[in-house]
Amino acid sequence: MYLRFAFFLSVLAGTLCAQQTCLPTGTENIPLSHDADWLYNFIDNKNPDQQSIHTGFRPIVENANKHLLSEYSFRNSIDLGKQLDSTYTPPPRAKFLKRKLKQESLIIVNDTSAKFHLTIDPLFNFQFNRSNDNYLIASLYTNTRGFIVRGDIGKNLSFESSFYENQSTFPTYITAYADAFKVIPGQGRWKKFKTNGFDYAMASGYLSYTPSKYINLQAGHGKHFVGDGYRSLLLSDNSFNYPYLRITTTVGKIQYTNSYAVFINLNNSSSLTSSNSEPLFQKKAASFQHLSWNIHKRIQFGLFQGIIWEASDKQNRQNLNLNYFNPVIFTNALVYSLNNTNNVLLGSLLKVKFFKNSYLYGQYALDGSDVKGSVFNKQGFQIGFKMFDLMKIKNLNALFEYNQVRPYTYATINPDQNYSHYNQPLAHPLGANFKEFTVILNYRYKDLVFRTKIINALVGVDQPANNVGLYQPTPYHGIFPFLPPSAGSVGNNIFNSDYYAVNGINSTNNYQNQGKVLTIYNLDVSLGYLVNPITNMQFLMGVNYRNDEFY
Repeated sequence: MYLRFAFFLSVLAGTLCAQQTCLPTGTENIPLSHDADWLYNFIDNKNPDQQSIHTGFRPIVENANKHLLSEYSFRNSIDLGKQLDSTYTPPPRAKFLKRKLKQESLIIVNDTSAKFHLTIDPLFNFQFNRSNDNYLIASLYTNTRGFIVRGDIGKNLSFESSFYENQSTFPTYITAYADAFKVIPGQGRWKKFKTNGFDYAMASGYLSYTPSKYINLQAGHGKHFVGDGYRSLLLSDNSFNYPYLRITTTVGKIQYTNSYAVFINLNNSSSLTSSNSEPLFQKKAASFQHLSWNIHKRIQFGLFQGIIWEASDKQNRQNLNLNYFNPVIFTNALVYSLNNTNNVLLGSLLKVKFFKNSYLYGQYALDGSDVKGSVFNKQGFQIGFKMFDLMKIKNLNALFEYNQVRPYTYATINPDQNYSHYNQPLAHPLGANFKEFTVILNYRYKDLVFRTKIINALVGVDQPANNVGLYQPTPYHGIFPFLPPSAGSVGNNIFNSDYYAVNGINSTNNYQNQGKVLTIYNLDVSLGYLVNPITNMQFLMGVNYRNDEFY
């Protein structure tokens, strides 16, 4: 059992673009954050008879979604839809100190003659936690400092750059994960800090160019997310940042996205590396295609293809096939099939507006055949429901979501080709062989913010061979343990080869949540004060309760 009491001040959740900080060019990304997600979904559902914003591939590019620049502009409604009210009138211009604290970015450079706009803001996340971890009382903290720079040059070019550096101490289950995988969840590699702390950093940035109203080109270092839910079974922001090239084309009711990325396996890929130098880690290329179609004013349908191309050799050489650059969705899947050495993942998405303030969403992932009970029967699905102004209470929003993934999904015969980056899954953080139900409630009254998140999951995990303790269950109870190959894998650990399937590679008696079943229950409740909606600076106090046990 893990019980945490937390207090923190943060602007790390991401700055949100507003009329004080962005030119009306619409070439920048809307931040990949849950606060922004709730907002543009609220805007999208304000009028159910309006064509949907293309939300299947995020971060959303503003110029590719004209509705964000229309009457319900994202910039003009950043304060949780307050300005959508037809009776709203802008407040008088505040004094300098109040504007900087409550209404705008710290530094603003705006040269209208040169069509140049720049904002600079500090990033920080100061947390103090008092935890009761299996009756062990501990004080935990996070100390984050950084900056973010955003700007526009002319009408068609935008850019963003951010960096932050952290020192943290974590509860036992996160510490165990960090020690096992050599990364902080959602972050990158770490160095030891003092006795039990971790030091780690994150850098992000992109350059966005819109040569016409139909196309946007981006090159950067960051993350992407596919889907409309809290989780994604296709591509999520669970792992570390990566370099990418993204091309977004929007014509009428159709939006098509091509993305090319480079991922890393944290194993030494070069036998030529000196023992006294930093190792060269193994690279693997990836390509993603996403097609979004507004087939009706209330229905948005999407298709997805993702391929992890064969990793580099021991000399860190990667000989890419020309098909890597093939932009046509599903053609590479037909060429290579789902069980090729190039790891192919296919998917579909659906979003349906039911009423003015709610919609149903879901996705399906296919990573292998559909033979019942086979190791290669790799698939997963998600179904969720979002509601806004629940029970006619303004700004009370709710999410209900169910995710299920079969064993061995995302894994391959060659573990170097699994669906991961920096020792972290590219899709769901639990890997595979699980069922999960999530409930989220958000409420805002003026500048007060209340959030509740409940997650309940059942995960089939590996056990030690012959019960002789080849690994001892850590406080995170063996999710993704480095299990010796001879012990077999029940399909949760995507870093294990399919070849070591517990029932054999050709078995047909595999089933959902096979193995030793772990239950995870997590409750997170927080109350906060929103200081500045432009930078998302908040004071928050919260309680987190976590319990995981076998049954």
